[in-house]
Amino acid sequence: MRKKVCFVVLLCVIFAQSVSEAQVFGTTPQGETPQSPSSAPSAYFFGQGQGILIDVNLWGQVRSPGKYYVPYNTDLVSLLSIAGGPAPTAKLDDIRIVRYARVDSAVVEKVVRVDIDKFIETGEQNFPALLRGDTVIVPGGPISVLNTIITVTNAIFGIVNAIFLIVILNRELARN
Repeated sequence: MRKKVCFVVLLCVIFAQSVSEAQVFGTTPQGETPQSPSSAPSAYFFGQGQGILIDVNLWGQVRSPGKYYVPYNTDLVSLLSIAGGPAPTAKLDDIRIVRYARVDSAVVEKVVRVDIDKFIETGEQNFPALLRGDTVIVPGGPISVLNTIITVTNAIFGIVNAIFLIVILNRELARN
């Protein structure tokens, strides 16, 4: 009997912990892929009415990070808009586009930094074009770091709380 009660309490604490993490980060439900035509091994995809699609990875402080298949002429602002826009904790003056370029016979990693804050202030769009396989990283500002610390601390206290609750329940059930 005690083991069943302890198991149910542990499940409740784990469930409550996962719900509170989702609220802190504002995440979307798992398994939601914004646009994925198929798992074909081809390097390029042909969309229905969209022409040639390229795959671009979008990571970091955006509403819906993931792998996107977008028309080859999609710019950075459009990609961020497709992903639901940047999160309120995003650091928009240091967005990085990581891409691999072939120089002679070697493959070289190149990082391009983009300042979206400047675009917001002036409307000037001098971003590099997105290429197939690019990874766009939207870093977080100080608030996102604080958010991460709070989430980790919350998880640790949740586990400690569950352990204390199980110990107390064991003692109470042993008395009866």
